[in-house]
Amino acid sequence: MTEQTTDILIIGGGPAGSTSALYLSQLGFDITIIEKKVFPRETLCGEFLSKEVTDILKELNLFDDFLSLSPNHLKSFRAIDDSGIELKSDLKFDAYAMKRSLFDSILLEKVKSVNIRVIQPAEVVTTIKSESEFVSQIEDRSGQIIQIKSKLVIAAYGKQNILDKKLQRGFVSKKSFLNGVKFHLPVNLLESSFREEIRIYTDDELYCGMNQVSDSDMTVCFLENRMQSKIPSRERLIDLIKSNSHFHKVFSDEAIEYIKTANVYGTGNIYFGNRDVIENGIIMVGDAARVISPLAGDGIGMAMESAKLLFEILKEFDIDNTNREKLYSLYKKRYKKIFNKRLSTAKIIQGIILNRKSRKLGFGLANKYPSLLPYLIKFTRSAKTA
Repeated sequence: MTEQTTDILIIGGGPAGSTSALYLSQLGFDITIIEKKVFPRETLCGEFLSKEVTDILKELNLFDDFLSLSPNHLKSFRAIDDSGIELKSDLKFDAYAMKRSLFDSILLEKVKSVNIRVIQPAEVVTTIKSESEFVSQIEDRSGQIIQIKSKLVIAAYGKQNILDKKLQRGFVSKKSFLNGVKFHLPVNLLESSFREEIRIYTDDELYCGMNQVSDSDMTVCFLENRMQSKIPSRERLIDLIKSNSHFHKVFSDEAIEYIKTANVYGTGNIYFGNRDVIENGIIMVGDAARVISPLAGDGIGMAMESAKLLFEILKEFDIDNTNREKLYSLYKKRYKKIFNKRLSTAKIIQGIILNRKSRKLGFGLANKYPSLLPYLIKFTRSAKTA
């Protein structure tokens, strides 16, 4: 076993972890990131990048690098229910779409370029907090154990991680029955094109988002309630395409055949309820803190904003033990103020969409009162964007 020390240990090298590292390095901290996957890699995500994301990319001097990879510019949103009602709104802010394999790599390469230590691939096995420090055990690809002592630990590992169970987080034993699945579909297999628009198609206990992420690829990402269904997710989506005429007209027969063997990226039992943002002294950012309903298109935005929030708080405090409780208290308070309205609004809308009766009523009202949709979009965004 080898031993190392660092000021701040960050678990996860995705948008939340990399953004945390880039901001906190400005304060002169010695930082180490542990990332369990080899990049580039794909992960479950709708791949919608909102103004919250681009604002932070600009602050970190990464926006030009981002644009150089030709992200797809999105200008409007359309929701189509199973009866054929269509709700459309201009986004009224700059938004883009890009594969997560590309986006996450931009961020982590920037981290490495400013000499932040990255151990990859490796996984944090345990993290124990004492009065003055944290001691974490990391296992790298070769099976070697690395012990890292740090003053602070930030968890940026996404929706689910083995540490959730070890930390005895309250949501671990709860069953949501909500599964998410993503894959990329060649644009040339689609019957209709909507390059500048993000779309959501709805049906019973399922909704599916689509947005183009490059000249050649469309992201298809859907959330399903599996409480009653025993049909495999891929087959369920194909059945929906065939049975829902409004959804079916987007796909060619070749597209449906492609879906049968496409590489899929999924997560089961996604919990959208409350989570503690501090667990045994570990500060949670991104999806590790809370998961926002994907129809809001704000997952990456919240990941990066929560990293910035922590940075702004740490500018006020040293990270020694004497200030730790104040730091925890302030992070909890500001996190709630910034994100709770967005989280609650998105969860309510998701509940409406997944239920046939409430979906019919909701689409009917929004169709009758067109100003309602932009109003709801506003409530899923940060105060600056809204």
